[in-house]
Order: sequence, then C-alpha cells, then structure tokens
Amino acid sequence: MERPYSERSNRLKGVALIVAGVCLFAGLDAAGKALAEQLSVVQVVWSRYAFAVPVILLTTPPAAWRRLFAVQRPLVQAIRGLLPVIASFSIVAGLGLLPLAEITALTFASPFLVVALSAPLLRERTSIHDWIGVMLGFIGILVIVRPGLNALAWAAIFPLGCAFAFALFQIATRFVGRSDSPTATFAWTIAVGLAVTTPLLLVEWRPVTPWLLFLMAVSGLCFGFAQYLLIRAFAIAPVALLTPFSYSQIVPAVLFGYIFWDSVPDLWTIVGSAVVIAAGLYVLRWRVGRA
Repeated sequence: MERPYSERSNRLKGVALIVAGVCLFAGLDAAGKALAEQLSVVQVVWSRYAFAVPVILLTTPPAAWRRLFAVQRPLVQAIRGLLPVIASFSIVAGLGLLPLAEITALTFASPFLVVALSAPLLRERTSIHDWIGVMLGFIGILVIVRPGLNALAWAAIFPLGCAFAFALFQIATRFVGRSDSPTATFAWTIAVGLAVTTPLLLVEWRPVTPWLLFLMAVSGLCFGFAQYLLIRAFAIAPVALLTPFSYSQIVPAVLFGYIFWDSVPDLWTIVGSAVVIAAGLYVLRWRVGRA
C-alpha cells in the first residue's frame, strides 16, 4: 500500500510544481515583452540567465556548492542546456515574421511531441487518455488564439523549432533527473545559457535604465525559479502526466495582459481557458486515480 500512495503523492506534487513553473513563465513573458520594446534580443535572453544565478544559491545548500556541477552525464546536460537558448531565439525570430496568434498556436505543438517522444526515448508508457488530454488542451489553445491559415507559411519553421526544442528539453530533463540532482541540473541550465549568451552581448548593447534593470532582475528570477520547479517536477512524475498542464500558462498570461496592457479577454478566451483546465483535470484524474 505504501508504494501506490507514494506514486500518487509524487504525481500530485509534480502537477503542482509544473503549474507553478508555467505561471512564472507567464511572468517571464510579461517582463520580456516590456524589455523587448527597449533592449536588444540578446540583452533580454541574457538577463534571464544572469539574474537567475541568485536562485542557484538560494536552492542549493552551502555544503553542496563545491560539487554543484557534479553530474553523471555532462554531455547530455550541456546539450540540454542549449535547448532553452535555441527555443528563446527561435521564438523571437518568428515574432518578426508571423502574427502572435499563429506563433502561440504553433509553439503549443510541444505537448504533442513530448507525449510522442516519451515512449521511445524514456520508455515511459502513454495511454489514450494522455493523448486525449493533450488534444483537448491544444483545442482549447486554438479556441483562444484562433490562428489563420497563413500560419502554414514557411516562416512557421521558427515557432515549430521552438516547440521541438522545448519538447526535447522536457524529455532531457526527465532523463537526467533519473541520475542527477535537480540543483545540479538547474546549475548546468544557467551555466550553459550564460556561456552562450554573454559573448553575444558584444554584438549589440543598449543603455539600461534603473527601471529596465529592475525588469531584467524580475525576468531572471522568474526564469530561474520556473526552471527549478520544472526540473523538480520532471524528476518525480511522468512527462505524459505533466505535459497537458503546460497549457495552464495561458491563464496567467491572459491575466497579465489585462493588468499591464489593458487587454480584456473575450468570450472565446474564457471558453478556451476552461477547455485547457478541463484537459489537465482529465489527465490528472486518470493518472492519479490509477496509481
């Protein structure tokens, strides 16, 4: 009886962690939207990693700092650390070529890829219920953004590239979580991102005001804590369970849009958000109920 209870508890904890993580990602996007209006793309991406460094110190006991980067698969960790960098630059490139609605719809193809890849790459079982949850969540997103047919243009390669990179990132996070500690995986994420983006600052640097510096710090803290929560989530729960809950990011995103940009959600946004929530609850009931 102890094992089923432990599995059920881990699954519930994993869901709570990923929901909290994607809510922080919504805050990251809100700060990034404000920063992108005045700073270069490189500065925006770099600030996410630079100001996430304090999160490493806060989430790691001082006694473990000396062995913070000790992992069993350093090459996998390095490749995994590149994936969010690739995703960030891909989405920014796509924003210059496609409307935001099409970008949003195409990037949310990521959960399909995660469920499809979790079986061959992680040897984790998926069921028809997992696919139903993912498809329902995607339908909810389509209801919200209502993309046009021009999303099928060649430029769609950028948001689809972001979706693919983020899907591989989630798979790799689950993989390394089986042998490496969440704090070590998190440290590798930030270190690789800083190593890649810092030299790029020489390409374009714009003046930073105290207000922009504050937003950069908020962006980095949101990114840091969000990454840490997602790493913890994928270390204790199957990706097929957690993936549909990544759609819940749309709810705080709509809220932030209303608060900071006076963007009032319409009826379709409310209906679509309800479908997204229902999809997550459906998968949660199926997965936890059978534990």
